[in-house]
Amino acid sequence: MFLDKTARLSARVSGRVLNFPLYDADCCPAARESLAVGNVDAAIAEWQRLADLGSGAARCVLAYVHLMGAPSVPVNLEEARRIALSAVSGARGYANYLLGCIALRDKQPSEAVKYFVESIKAGFVPATAHLASILIRGAPQESKRKAVELMRKAAAAGHCPARLRLAGVYLSGEIGFPQRAIGLVLLVPAFVRLWLALRYRIFSIQCFQVMAGATLSLFHEEGAHAISVSRRSIVRWTHAIAAITAAAVLVLQSGSFAGPGWEGSALALVGWGLLGAWPYGFSYLVASTTSTRTLISTLLQTMSLCLVTTLVCAAYLGQLFDAPLRPWEIVAVTVGQAFLLLVACGYGESAARQVEDSDLPIPQTRHRVVWAHVILGLVAAGSWLSRADVWHWDYLRRHGFVLASYVLLATLPYLTSAVLSWRLVTANRWKPWVYLGVLMIGTALAVVNNSGIWVLQPGLLGICLVLLVQFIGFIFAAEWALDETEW
Repeated sequence: MFLDKTARLSARVSGRVLNFPLYDADCCPAARESLAVGNVDAAIAEWQRLADLGSGAARCVLAYVHLMGAPSVPVNLEEARRIALSAVSGARGYANYLLGCIALRDKQPSEAVKYFVESIKAGFVPATAHLASILIRGAPQESKRKAVELMRKAAAAGHCPARLRLAGVYLSGEIGFPQRAIGLVLLVPAFVRLWLALRYRIFSIQCFQVMAGATLSLFHEEGAHAISVSRRSIVRWTHAIAAITAAAVLVLQSGSFAGPGWEGSALALVGWGLLGAWPYGFSYLVASTTSTRTLISTLLQTMSLCLVTTLVCAAYLGQLFDAPLRPWEIVAVTVGQAFLLLVACGYGESAARQVEDSDLPIPQTRHRVVWAHVILGLVAAGSWLSRADVWHWDYLRRHGFVLASYVLLATLPYLTSAVLSWRLVTANRWKPWVYLGVLMIGTALAVVNNSGIWVLQPGLLGICLVLLVQFIGFIFAAEWALDETEW
């Protein structure tokens, strides 16, 4: 998969030339070669040549280019529709799928469904996943279950975005609370598989989908490239700083757990430094591609990186568990750290997909609810700083990483519930206020516990209990108040 010519070409254009997958049914290897050297105009010219010769796949690619836009091709829905209609006889599944996506952009959902159904009849798997994704959002419970069955079919056919979306649906509890455990198990494998497909199979139908509400063009323009480079720089520097911090803490503490004869030796210090830094190199390989697509994915991945780093450093210093770690425990911690950093990348990408613009109506309460999460999350996190002892240098020197991790942990329930409640829509006027009331009660509980006014349970156990109560309360309240559920 990683060594053949197609995979090498894909790796050269993924994130550098192409912003999104491009399925070309392998109709024009010359166009792929042109993309690999960054010559977009030459690739479009090759597809145009084949389209003039009657190739249905090439016409679909051109319709897709006009739908998404390119440096030399502005977005033109009418031209995209004309070209897609001319390709129906030669590529029925692909062409009808594009016509459905064009209808969605034109705010014609009923027409879009008809085209998607025709595409599904022709066996075009991305249409199955796309239709299921539309039906899941805002549909009654019974319709959601049918849509999930449709999504399962797409996932079983090998469509990677469908697998990730299915894991997200399970994890969100949209079809029942018990399925969240299944979603948690499926999320990371689905994300890894999609990342590999986007990296090494970007021309394959297994990762192809038309992004609803995408603001970037299909190919990199100068402005989009500059934004991507800027976000990638943020990800690069945060990983570098975090890696240096973790490695330095581990090296400084190495004397407390190094074996006889290894204290202070250059080889041992280098080894401890590499042990502390390797999870960040692994994380950066993933995050530099997935976490720079949107601002929200970069922000959430960076915050998760900071949280994991502070927790790990506190563990190295013996503060998190009130005991120094043994060498084999440190190795286990770094493996767990690499897994958490990978989950953070997946969470950032999942959040980006969750908050992308869609063709559904925007609820009037959305901005109020989002700002409530932001403000109350800052209040809960800031309550840790209201303790008198945290403002002493001796306390910060001995427990600074623990304090920082507690502050960051306090924001997690608010970030998670804000992302999960983003797409929930309700016409009820008083239910969103009930949800805000639940947020305020959960915040009051956190403030009382974090500030030390009344500690629910001493230590890390009490903090985890508060976070658990907040997670469960916020998510259940959001599902009841914001998505028309009547129970």
